[in-house]
Amino acid sequence: MRKITIINGCSDGTHSVFEEALSTEIEKHKTTLSVEIFKLRDMKIGYCTGCWSCWVKTPGLCSLKDDMPQILRSVEASDRTVFLSPVSMGFVTAQTKKICDRLIPLVHPYIEVDGGEFHHVRRYDSYPELGLLLMDPDKDMERFDVIHKVFERLSINLKSSLPLSMMIGETEREAANAVSSF
Repeated sequence: MRKITIINGCSDGTHSVFEEALSTEIEKHKTTLSVEIFKLRDMKIGYCTGCWSCWVKTPGLCSLKDDMPQILRSVEASDRTVFLSPVSMGFVTAQTKKICDRLIPLVHPYIEVDGGEFHHVRRYDSYPELGLLLMDPDKDMERFDVIHKVFERLSINLKSSLPLSMMIGETEREAANAVSSF
């Protein structure tokens, strides 16, 4: 059974009908998928302070006392991690970006040359594939390309790949099919 972690960065209840419908669609695949969904707006997650405790004082563990450890555990244990976010001010929501920044304990502070670039050394033997589902009513492809490139770089830094990156409409089937077939 594949495990998928969904990081839901919808910042308010605006997309609640979509979110519930997506959960219902994913539930139909429960015999082949184990899905854990984190609604960031319902969680207490602080911003990375850049203290580097997660690398130096408490390797792999952030010094902030919030809900992030459960997300990190889920991401570590998943085969795939999908970021779901509406486009807000030309990028993913602040909640989604905050999680991206807080994934830094998943790698070591040490640097190696990888693909001709400098990157952090992996902390774990395996990392989940990443997915990005953007909800953008304007369907702005230029904006999508910029966000896609940022998440491609995130996947490289997390010793992963980004095989799923798409703009979705307001149809839950489209998103559920993308997640379940990913």
